Amino acid sequence: MLLIIKATKLELIKIFSKWRTYIGFATVAVLIPLIMWLVRKYGFGLENQALRSLGDSFEFVGSLANGLLVSYYLMNVLWVHFPFFIVLVAGDVMASEGASGTYRLWLTRPIGRFQVITSKFLATFGYTLAIVLFMGLCSIGLGLLIVGGGDLFVFDKGILILSQGDALQRFLLAYLIAAWAQMAVAALAFMFSTWTNNSVGPIIGTYAVIVVSMILAVIKIPALEIIRPYLFVSYFDVFFMPFSDPIPWGEIGVSLLKLTVFILTFFGISAVSFLKKDICT
Repeated sequence: MLLIIKATKLELIKIFSKWRTYIGFATVAVLIPLIMWLVRKYGFGLENQALRSLGDSFEFVGSLANGLLVSYYLMNVLWVHFPFFIVLVAGDVMASEGASGTYRLWLTRPIGRFQVITSKFLATFGYTLAIVLFMGLCSIGLGLLIVGGGDLFVFDKGILILSQGDALQRFLLAYLIAAWAQMAVAALAFMFSTWTNNSVGPIIGTYAVIVVSMILAVIKIPALEIIRPYLFVSYFDVFFMPFSDPIPWGEIGVSLLKLTVFILTFFGISAVSFLKKDICT
């Protein structure tokens, strides 16, 4: 266990020593402040669309747009675009080792193959958690700082008003859940990465699987209902559930359990592939 902990720390250092690791962080650090500034200067169009959907049931005075509302809509990025930053790193973790020929060096150290791949997998999870929480911290923190705070109005099958304190707690829960959902993406890319010595294949292959799966999950065709439970992207929207009232803990638990099955399956396949891989030639 101690060897795995030490190896995981070394793998995290290796991950964060590569320039590609910071592409996602840099994009978030530039894009989110820009969006928040534009909202403050020009307003938030989605707010008006949501109000129109309520018809004449309510009358509002002033603006409902604040940093929390913008942060809530920014979470939609996690649904489609954000996995790219996960895949960019996770798809390189194992493939880069094969390309550089450093696998053979591990054979000279007192650590087994399973411990090696476990430490790399845990380090991949560490990166995934870090970048998801970084996005959450930037969107909420900069939203409150630039746009301002206030109650969060959630427009979903009606309207739910959350106090700022309650909303912040739900955001924390939502981003922790989102990190686990994105770990399924990382695990898939990690699995592909164990099969090749070139990171391009795992990156393209994982994103292709995600896009195709999302298309199958979104298309409303009865014939596709039978395969949707077997698509891990079908459970990506679990991080929006904390913004329901009451919070559907049962549904969240079931979705997280199913995502865990996908994660462990991808890791299991990765481990078996790596244990059988010829790294001596």
